[in-house]
Amino acid sequence: EVADELLGVVVDYKRTRDKRLDVSMVYHGLSLQLLGYLIALAQRGETLTGRKMRPIGALYVSSMMKYELVEHPSKAKVSEAGAGTFRPRGLLRQDDLPVLDDVPHGSPSPVYNVAIKKDGDLAYADRSDAAGSANFSDMLAHVKGKVGELADRILDGAVEVNPYRLGTYSPCSWCPM
Repeated sequence: EVADELLGVVVDYKRTRDKRLDVSMVYHGLSLQLLGYLIALAQRGETLTGRKMRPIGALYVSSMMKYELVEHPSKAKVSEAGAGTFRPRGLLRQDDLPVLDDVPHGSPSPVYNVAIKKDGDLAYADRSDAAGSANFSDMLAHVKGKVGELADRILDGAVEVNPYRLGTYSPCSWCPM
């Protein structure tokens, strides 16, 4: 809760390590779940008393620690076990970053995959998990359109298997079909 607003972040816990939102897969309609949750929050998110919630981000959080090489278990540093392995990845609305993390200008966030330039603009915008208000809204509008398009196709009977390949990635590598 910030001032008079109730802000919401979708968190999707994953058993995989280093899960991130791949924008190219979102664009092609292959990864819509996380942002679909964000759209649902935008449309129906409210408290039990009916107070509306404004979504400001959606994040994957890995519940699996990264493997680290140690000579012997007795030599593992317990206090550092898992340090940095649960870094959330996803999409955050840039204007609301100060609510989540006080990212100093000219440096990266220690928590999120975001860096702010000294002038206050987003650094490394092509690799950042933050997006300006217009881009954030455009991304959600695109996902909403894709979900509607896919739903219409399913209702029209288009349910055929249609494998794809993005670069070297294809889900067919582990599909028994």
